[in-house]
Amino acid sequence: MKQKKLLTLLASICLVLALVALPFMAACAKPAPTPLPQSIVFGANPTGTLFYAMGVGLTKVVSDHTPMKVELFPQGGTVWWPMFETGEVQYGINVPGDAWAAYMGTEIYEEPTKGKGFPIRTIMLGAPIQIVFFVPEDSDIKTILDVKGKRVVTDYGAFFSSTLSAQTLLANGGLTFDDVKGVPVPGVADGIKAIIEGRADCALMAVGGAVVEELKAAKGARGIPIDPSPEAVKKMQEVFAGYFAIKIKPGPAGITEEIWGLGKDITLYCYEELREDVVYEIVKALWENYEELAPIHPKLKLWTPDKFASTRAITPYHPGAIKWYKEKGVWTAELEELQKKLLALK
Repeated sequence: MKQKKLLTLLASICLVLALVALPFMAACAKPAPTPLPQSIVFGANPTGTLFYAMGVGLTKVVSDHTPMKVELFPQGGTVWWPMFETGEVQYGINVPGDAWAAYMGTEIYEEPTKGKGFPIRTIMLGAPIQIVFFVPEDSDIKTILDVKGKRVVTDYGAFFSSTLSAQTLLANGGLTFDDVKGVPVPGVADGIKAIIEGRADCALMAVGGAVVEELKAAKGARGIPIDPSPEAVKKMQEVFAGYFAIKIKPGPAGITEEIWGLGKDITLYCYEELREDVVYEIVKALWENYEELAPIHPKLKLWTPDKFASTRAITPYHPGAIKWYKEKGVWTAELEELQKKLLALK
């Protein structure tokens, strides 16, 4: 009987000790990591554009090398910048001019954001995009100066970056929108289609854009070179400082000899509140598997890790990207200083 009471007492003591220890054990236990989302959405430009073609490759690599399947949303940034905040789009591809206006809440983004801009973050810089004016093969337009008085696509509607690029290309020749007969179109590829349809004499497009092949088949296509002199480039950068002159090699439709064009860095952007682990996995997938991009589209051959962390970024980097770059030893003091300056703008 005494032994039974002793065992009962010992069991009671153990139970009390267990109950006392339980809260401490729970406090010490690490919570289970939140699984990555099963799917995410990538914003690009409409079909027929270079950005759509590049988006196909970028989304495939992330889908193949992370647990996340990426859906491509083929609309311009003006459509999907606001969708960052609603969670309908997680990240996307765009160019510095449009991203700067969206981040700062200027130009076409001033009214919808009440001047506050969108909380955009940089994930990585990729291949530089090459922009030129295209004309039919038999056009008498040979230089930027020759477009004076011609029907030039100057208004790309919601695609502000293209409107800004048209303004910049004209500035290279000392011209403004007032020096040409402006033609409005609703989208990027529509500018080249306006040439095909006889409504415009000249329109810009990224070198390698699929719609230029349509112009080549219909009327022949020829890219118009810019003036790469320091004086002419300075005029371009007075429109937007993030643009530069870039050499274009022959091969793509409309480019039969080496010429100079307008250069700008194609960049992956995301919403400020996107989970750090999601961005980290996106960067990791593209860093470790970038060689899979080139076979998908020639332009993606230039999408290499040495460009990802760059002081040419015009919005702050996302913490998930910074974490990866620090692990790889490429996050420099210069980048840290740039990050502080960009964050201080808002």
